[in-house]
Amino acid sequence: MRATLQISIFSLFLPLLLWNRESGVEASTDAVCACQPAPTKPVYFSDYTNLHSDYCDRRTASELEKLTLEKLECEYQTALFSSIHNYSLATCNTVIATKETLCDTNTQMQTEAIVACNKACPRPLQLESIKTSEIVKLATGSYFLSSPTQQMNWHMADQFCKSNGLELASVETIKENDALVAAFGPGTDRFWISGNDLGSEKTFYWSGVGKTMETFWYFEKGQPDNANNNENCVQYFVDSRIAGATYKWNDDNCNTPFRFVCELEATK
Repeated sequence: MRATLQISIFSLFLPLLLWNRESGVEASTDAVCACQPAPTKPVYFSDYTNLHSDYCDRRTASELEKLTLEKLECEYQTALFSSIHNYSLATCNTVIATKETLCDTNTQMQTEAIVACNKACPRPLQLESIKTSEIVKLATGSYFLSSPTQQMNWHMADQFCKSNGLELASVETIKENDALVAAFGPGTDRFWISGNDLGSEKTFYWSGVGKTMETFWYFEKGQPDNANNNENCVQYFVDSRIAGATYKWNDDNCNTPFRFVCELEATK
């Protein structure tokens, strides 16, 4: 019965389907075909290959150009750093050469100065150079007055006196002062004595006897003045700026060579 019903329904709709086919299906088909896009030109594999090859060539050329620019930049930086390094190295070598030359010059100058000093600087006299006849006996004791050729700085004169059993003279009284001035005679040579303020500026003492210079003071007018801040040792001198000047005391640079006076302290 169900099969009979299906056949009846099919029989009913078959004429309608046939009518639609004849009257409208073709038109409808034409309408559908009109809406479809126009056919495109077929793409061949060879065209794709050519396009892809051209793209690859352009990409390769671009990368090569980039690498070339990077290479040029690297070469420029390398050349620049090399130039800076070479300049710095040349400058360093110049400085080293200049310093070596200066060092050699200073060494030569110092060597020449030592040689000149060895020739010019006085040597300490030996004990046998003092003869009995050179000892001056005055009313205040026995003294040694160095000759005009026996000039030393204060320190060497002090050492010379000590090495011969004497001391640089310590002039503690007016009587001793007058005796020495008379022994100097009319000349103007300078003579070191033991007075100094090496221990404390402006505090003078006699190194020969270890006493301060308080009991007797015989400095020239305006002295001691510590000129140039390096005068610390006492000497006898005649101030040529003063008319009729005689021997009085003066402070002077201890490293300057002059004549000197030694005394035998036991005889005072």
